[in-house]
Amino acid sequence: MSIKKLPETDEERIDALRAALEQEESNEAWDKILSIMEVQELRLFISSYEGANFILNQAIIDRNKAVNQYNELSKNAQLYISHFIQVLFLTVIRNEIRAESLPLYGFQENNPVIPDLSTEEDIMNWGEKLMRGETERTYHGGIPLYNPAIAKVKVHYELFKESIYSLAIYEKNLVRLQNNMKDIRQKADELIWDIWTKVEERYSGTAPDEQNLRFKAYKIQFLYKKGEQLNVFD
Repeated sequence: MSIKKLPETDEERIDALRAALEQEESNEAWDKILSIMEVQELRLFISSYEGANFILNQAIIDRNKAVNQYNELSKNAQLYISHFIQVLFLTVIRNEIRAESLPLYGFQENNPVIPDLSTEEDIMNWGEKLMRGETERTYHGGIPLYNPAIAKVKVHYELFKESIYSLAIYEKNLVRLQNNMKDIRQKADELIWDIWTKVEERYSGTAPDEQNLRFKAYKIQFLYKKGEQLNVFD
């Protein structure tokens, strides 16, 4: 006893629906499976499905680009923040800046330690501390640090901060489109199942060769019991 095997991907679903539409449009009036209204609805649904699929795929591409940009800008911000901290510590060692200034940047005066910058929160937190500390120190007459200057650190910090916001927007949009696509896929599966069932019923009494030709035209696929051959049409 065979059972129908629904398509698993959007491309396969659209292909099955298009095959049904093309077959219905080429069938003689007496041989049609669907009514005129059903054919019109099928045509409109395919168009909307293809459009939604294109938009979803483009959203995935855009999200992936945003992820790559986020990763790149994260590394840059991490590098400049780490470099600035190392320069700060060296100037303290050389007595160019007093150790008493370290708390301005969020460090202990007597035991400064290079912080962990492995997470987004770490980078944002220490970027804020460094910019605030450097502003406070130079405001009271301290000589600005260079190589890198805090302005350079701020540029990469802001770029990373912007990438966080942009990525969040792309992620939110992608989730919305994916949720919408779930409903479309469910509708597609219902249409395909309905069409295939009608084809089966129409040609249930015909010869096996005739059935196979019809099933192939509508791209119907079956799963068989263990030991039976899987019937997959191109």
